[in-house]
Amino acid sequence: MTTLTMRCMRGDFVVIGPDIEAHKFKSRREARDWCMTHHPGSPVEVIDADAAKRSVKGKSPKPGRSK
Repeated sequence: MTTLTMRCMRGDFVVIGPDIEAHKFKSRREARDWCMTHHPGSPVEVIDADAAKRSVKGKSPKPGRSK
């Protein structure tokens, strides 16, 4: 079973895997449908473009520092 990775790059959704070449799609729905049609049962890992921004947002300040 192949684990597929879907990420948003420059407005397009790109699906990649270890044994397949990259495929570009205009919508997330179109990318998911392609994954389910061509690789049924394979897990799809979704990597959001703004995931790093969300993780830094909730970070607490360093101890000993005042604002």
